Amino acid sequence: MATLYRCKTPTDLLCACGKVARRLRRAGIEFDEVRVPYLKRDRPELEELTGQRWVPVLVHDDQVINDSKRICEYIDHLQASQSVAPVQEAG
Repeated sequence: MATLYRCKTPTDLLCACGKVARRLRRAGIEFDEVRVPYLKRDRPELEELTGQRWVPVLVHDDQVINDSKRICEYIDHLQASQSVAPVQEAG
């Protein structure tokens, strides 16, 4: 299960956080959303996770990824690694 820390924008169409949420849904990755306060000074949990207070932040297994571009690249990597089927040797 993944956790997406994101802003309080009520739609997925206006911000980078929404872009990540859409990509997660499209990839079929289940995730919880944590809507963080608007003011960065009120986001100490993000600073503990990443050393900064910007969103979006994705926590997946033991990976903590910040920045929407990096998160989307991570999701693409997950999808690519799951779609590769093992090659069976001819007997």
